[in-house]
Amino acid sequence: MTKKIFLIVLALALALHVSAQKASINFKSKYQTAKQLLDQGKYGLAKQSFKSLLAKEDKNDLVVYAQFYLGNAAYYDNDKSYAKNVFLQITVKNKNWDKIEAVYLWLAQIGFEQSGVFKGMLYASKITSEPYLSKVNTLVKSQVQGQSIDALVQLHNEYPDSREIAKEYLNALTKLPHSDQSQMAINYLVEKFELDITQFNRIPPSVFKDTYEIGIMLPFFIDRVEATGKYLKKSLAVDIYEGAKMAAYDTDSTLFKLRVLDTKKDSAQLTVLLENGAFENLDAVLGPIYPKLVAKMEHIAITKKLNFVNPTSSNAKISDSSPYAFLLRASADQLAKKAANYMKTQDINKNVFIYYGSSKIDSISAFVYKHELEQDSFKIKAIIKIGSDNRREVYDGLTASKRIVDRRRTRKMTKEQIENAYNLPTINSMLIPKDSIGHIFIASSDPTISTEAMSAIISRGDSIKIMGVGNWFESTNAGLGIMEGLGVTLAISAVDDVATLEYIELTNRYINKYKSQPTKYFFRGYYAMKLIAESLKNYGTYFQNGYHQKGNFNPLFDYKSSNSNGAVKIIKLENNQIIALTPEPEKLN
Repeated sequence: MTKKIFLIVLALALALHVSAQKASINFKSKYQTAKQLLDQGKYGLAKQSFKSLLAKEDKNDLVVYAQFYLGNAAYYDNDKSYAKNVFLQITVKNKNWDKIEAVYLWLAQIGFEQSGVFKGMLYASKITSEPYLSKVNTLVKSQVQGQSIDALVQLHNEYPDSREIAKEYLNALTKLPHSDQSQMAINYLVEKFELDITQFNRIPPSVFKDTYEIGIMLPFFIDRVEATGKYLKKSLAVDIYEGAKMAAYDTDSTLFKLRVLDTKKDSAQLTVLLENGAFENLDAVLGPIYPKLVAKMEHIAITKKLNFVNPTSSNAKISDSSPYAFLLRASADQLAKKAANYMKTQDINKNVFIYYGSSKIDSISAFVYKHELEQDSFKIKAIIKIGSDNRREVYDGLTASKRIVDRRRTRKMTKEQIENAYNLPTINSMLIPKDSIGHIFIASSDPTISTEAMSAIISRGDSIKIMGVGNWFESTNAGLGIMEGLGVTLAISAVDDVATLEYIELTNRYINKYKSQPTKYFFRGYYAMKLIAESLKNYGTYFQNGYHQKGNFNPLFDYKSSNSNGAVKIIKLENNQIIALTPEPEKLN
């Protein structure tokens, strides 16, 4: 219990006024002795004195006060469970006592300490008048601070009239990335409780500048380069940086200055950069890319109110961490939802198999997809995690069969032939019957899983379709002819579409400049910087304000409703060309 709350309950215990009458002189004397022991901080002796006093079963106005102070003494004697029972007895036997809200204050305090915020609120909500109301509000405020957004939503739903819960809920909402749902909740709380929104942690207004400075926060290992005079091998950080430089120049060669911030792969390096003032005067940051560094950057972004864009991840936890964190690419759940919505438009068997890889992102995709389809009467017949040790399970599971009698041939045999047959004619029967599965969903960047699935469908010779997430066409051994023949469909981020004219032109420019093929990380860097640069140019320093108020200006970037890129395409191969498919709009709601 904090010192502040301790003082509240102590003051309550010592200041409660006793105006009792009709008590015997002996009872009054023992009561005053016990109360004196409590006031002197001799809690064990006070507890025993109140217990012995109440054991006489006297009936007078001092009895309920003795019970109340017995609870006080027991609490301070660290016998909180007993104190709770004493206070609960008062609420049953003396529920109309004029000091009953003092009892509920104690029960709230013990509930918060022993069972958490929901148990404490059960009693705190019963207090409606002074002087206890202001005391319990202080108590509630101390307990709801730092609660998760999910807990605050539940607390607000259960206690919709609590101002302290509403204020903490509003504070949490304003720290989230913008969404239509969160904005409605913010407006409701501000109006209902007449709160001053300017007192909460809102995104600052945008500022337009003559020059913007953008940090590129990547593991360059510059000290290693300086020591050796060259890179031992070309790194993904260099690929991202080359793409970022090209995008800044393409957007406006005079408007942006790039500042290299070498993170290495050490989160402590961010602390060094922070202490050395590396974040001062920055308008946005591209990177970092590794989990521990990202977690550190999330905290810095909130403290500094500095926007940063992760160019590689699909983990929505990053973009959900604050209003200042963005993903260049769609999150795993966005891709899964778009993929599921597309499959709902298709006239296919509603039985589904789901395979997903070993990463957390893969499991998110799989279970979001499962949830979305089950809302539309699809039947998930299997959902299987595939790792390096059980990849073969995809092929074997889809093609497994058993030997059964070939009834087509036995029908042509006479009874005597059947009786005299040493072995009846048999055939292989698939354990998963042909055409019994409508489609397979694959949530993995591991190409071997999709290869196993496609091989199995070819062996089966039936009509199973494949839906996946991510751009499988990026792989050098993608088996494009097989993918086209099987009608493989993919949900990808718009910035990952390798078939666009811009993507092709960028590839040619890279080859002309560097005499080699660009990697996918070059494109991640290019589009991440293009997002930052175009957003700063169009909407200023806090460009999320512009997206929320004015909407999107580039079809590659959709940040109107969240901080992860909602621009998603459904694609497939036709005539050796990647084409974008348009789902039926009425089925995407």
